Amino acid sequence: MPLVKVIRNGQITIPKEFRNSLKIKDGDLLEIERSGFGFFVKPKVVLDKDEAMEKFMNGVAQIREKMKGADPEEVDAAIADAVRAAKAATAKKRKASADA
Repeated sequence: MPLVKVIRNGQITIPKEFRNSLKIKDGDLLEIERSGFGFFVKPKVVLDKDEAMEKFMNGVAQIREKMKGADPEEVDAAIADAVRAAKAATAKKRKASADA
């Protein structure tokens, strides 16, 4: 297990092998949490709300365009399915990064 040295202002350097395996790059944000007598650090992704909303609305527009002329309830169901799939994919990514 690598040792790291605490320097000014409590800074440490995360070993390269850990940064590479977790795909941590300069400028990334990390979340730190106390855990027993130590701490747990994990990469954190921050989304811009406006950008996320724009992506969501573009996805909805694409579904509506593909289903032009379809029953509105079918369109709503397709949008709901897409939202569920996106949430499941996000949960899967979170679990995979937590297990890594």
